[in-house]
Amino acid sequence: MIQAKLAEMATELDAATLLVYRAAWNSDLGGRSGQESSMAKLYATESAHRIIDNAVQIFGGMGVTKGEVVERLYRHVRAFRIFDGTSEIQKLIIARSLLADAAK
Repeated sequence: MIQAKLAEMATELDAATLLVYRAAWNSDLGGRSGQESSMAKLYATESAHRIIDNAVQIFGGMGVTKGEVVERLYRHVRAFRIFDGTSEIQKLIIARSLLADAAK
């Protein structure tokens, strides 16, 4: 099932990349980018967590060996979920934006 994990990881990475590109594109056009930026950050950081978690599973015991790239990424990915607003804050921003749009 390693191939299935690799396929899922590649798909998540591509989806996260496209969300980031969309948020950047809309920002460049002068559009409202708060909701889209929050969606991109939320999905990208949560995807990074799932992707590196799968990488650790694939590497097995080597995945948690100090000094291995996978182990370092596993430690660093947690920080990405906190910097510039936690995932929970991103969800609040998205929800507020959705509710504001619905109230219009």
